[in-house]
Amino acid sequence: MINLIGSGAYGVVCAVQNKLSDAKEKYAIKKIEKAFEHKVFAQRTLRELKIMRLLNHENVLSICNILLPENRTEYADIYVITELMETDLAQIIKSPQPLSEEHI
Repeated sequence: MINLIGSGAYGVVCAVQNKLSDAKEKYAIKKIEKAFEHKVFAQRTLRELKIMRLLNHENVLSICNILLPENRTEYADIYVITELMETDLAQIIKSPQPLSEEHI
């Protein structure tokens, strides 16, 4: 683990580095806590994962992997691995720099 990127109502996101790889790739792991506790949360999670899986665009994160549980009866948290971005849209909008054509 490199560092904690953020946390919210559904879980946390951490930056990680794959030390088993020669390239030492960096990824983000989103832990969706208690994903099946409420029907509405489960539906939102499923919707987000479907969109991320189906959209193929350079400005939309794609799913690299979803870690499966060791035991299905204890399957409560979902771990989604995505590419690691340098920043997010919220940080760019909040920053004092003007939005460039590239940002837009």
